[in-house]
Amino acid sequence: MIGKPPEYKIMATADTIILLLHPITAVAILAWIWWQYGWKRKSHDLKGKERLQELERHEKIGERILQAAIVSVLIAFTARWYTGLGLLPGSLHGFTGPIGIILLWVMARWGRNSRKDKLKKVKHGRAADLLVTLMVFHSFLGFLYIFEVV
Repeated sequence: MIGKPPEYKIMATADTIILLLHPITAVAILAWIWWQYGWKRKSHDLKGKERLQELERHEKIGERILQAAIVSVLIAFTARWYTGLGLLPGSLHGFTGPIGIILLWVMARWGRNSRKDKLKKVKHGRAADLLVTLMVFHSFLGFLYIFEVV
């Protein structure tokens, strides 16, 4: 028999799909976060009832982003487990993922409580600035990591 059996091609395709699930979901979440980050500018233009409705929508979307980000990190851990790389991260990119989830969770909590507390509103905005910066750094590391894995 010359060449590899057909089962090998199926498994290689499955491995590739599983390894690419995290980057694909992450790119979608990053775009979503960037769109959500635009709230800082948009909120200054809105007044009254319209602003209140948009604020509620902003909070709901923030919670959904947090849930989606947690799923994306779980996909990354599952992919590492499936491919036999182990559960512990082996790169700076891998370590910053869970840290980013923690920061995203803290920022979401500050955002939820910011209606009552002006200081938490400021913290939420600054945390968003930091998170977007770290998100770009983490994405760049992930981009470099793709070449290491492939």
